[in-house]
Amino acid sequence: MKIFQLNVLFLVAMAALSTSATAQKAYKCGDSYSQTPCPGAIQIETADPRTNAQKKQTDTAASRDAKSAETLQKVRLQQEEKDLAANSSTAMPAAPAPETANDPGPSQLKKKKKTPEFFTAQAPGEKKKKKAAKKKVVKKVESQP
Repeated sequence: MKIFQLNVLFLVAMAALSTSATAQKAYKCGDSYSQTPCPGAIQIETADPRTNAQKKQTDTAASRDAKSAETLQKVRLQQEEKDLAANSSTAMPAAPAPETANDPGPSQLKKKKKTPEFFTAQAPGEKKKKKAAKKKVVKKVESQP
């Protein structure tokens, strides 16, 4: 039984040692990158130049930032729920009292403005100037003998 456990331990250790990552050669060919060289290719160094301490520091900062982002997201979602609850209660007013047929409501008293079928952009005060110009033309024609 001990021999079996030693064999398993030995196989696990060999598997761990054999999976060491070695960087492949990469080549820059113009604007693209490839594993095979092309004419005039430049070999690119793909190994990670950081030390173990630098890598550990980067990993620690990334995990800290991820936790911070998760916390901020939870706070934001809670705040949105509170805002939605507050706005939904004020946004939906009570149902208005039914209007009687004899007593017109304020919405029925107001005359609707006639809206043109097509939209035409106009500068402010442009309509007044046109009407005034037409009146002047009419007066000049009437005053001539």
